[in-house]
Amino acid sequence: MSEKEKKLEKRLLEVEQQLVKQNEVLRSEIEQKSAELVKSERLATIGTMASRVAHDLKNPLTIIQTYSDMLTPEILSKLDSKGKEKWLRLQNAVLDMNRLIEDVLDFARTSEIKKSQSSFLHIVKLALNNVARSYGITINLPENDVMVNCDSRKIESVMSNLLNNAIHSINGHGEIDITVSSDSEHVTIHVKDSGPGIPEENLEKIFEPMFTTKSTGTGLGLVICKSIIEQHGGSISVSNKPTTFTIKLPKHD
Repeated sequence: MSEKEKKLEKRLLEVEQQLVKQNEVLRSEIEQKSAELVKSERLATIGTMASRVAHDLKNPLTIIQTYSDMLTPEILSKLDSKGKEKWLRLQNAVLDMNRLIEDVLDFARTSEIKKSQSSFLHIVKLALNNVARSYGITINLPENDVMVNCDSRKIESVMSNLLNNAIHSINGHGEIDITVSSDSEHVTIHVKDSGPGIPEENLEKIFEPMFTTKSTGTGLGLVICKSIIEQHGGSISVSNKPTTFTIKLPKHD
C-alpha cells in the first residue's frame, strides 16, 4: 500500500469515527427530545383532567370558606384557647385546599401577563391573606418599599406560594424574612426562612413538575412560580443554609 493510500485510509477511518460520535450525540438528543415530548404530553393530559376536577371542587370549597369567615368572630368569642386552636386549624385546612386547587388551575391555564407599576409591599400584604396562619411563626415584612413593573395578581400568587412553603418547612416556631431591593436594571426579592433547609439532592429538582417532599401537595407550586417569573422576563433560584428563594425581575420592559 502506497503512502498516499495509507493517508487516505487513515483519513477515512477518522471520518468514520467522527460520524459514529456524531451519530451517538444525535441519538442521545433524539431520545432526550422524545422523553421531553412524552413528558409534556402527559403533563398536558394531567393538567386538563386535574383542571376539571379542580373546577368541580372550587365552588363548594368557596361556600365553606365564606361561611367559615362569616362565623369566625362569633365562634371565637365562645371558644377557649384549645377550641380556638382547632378552629384555626380548620380554617388553615380550607386555605390549604383552596391553594392546591389554585395551583392546579394555574398550571392548567396560561393567561397573558398584564404589567403595571405596583407597590411590592402592597402585593405582599395581599399575599398574606392566602397564607396559612401559625402562632409560632413570625413573618418579617420589608422595611422599605419598591415599585415593581409586574402583573400584581400573579406576583401575589408567587409570594403566597413561597410563604406557605416556608411555613410548612419551619413546621413549628421560626421566622420568615422578606426583603426587597432595586438597582437600575432589576428588582431583587429574597424570601428567607429559619427552617431546617432543603436536602442537597433535592435542590436541583425543586422546580421540576410533580416533585414534592411534602406528604400532601401537587408538586406544582414552584413550577408555577418559575413559569410566572420567567413570563416576566425574570429568574428565580434557591440556596441553602438558610433556605432563601431569590427572585429577580426586570425593572423595565
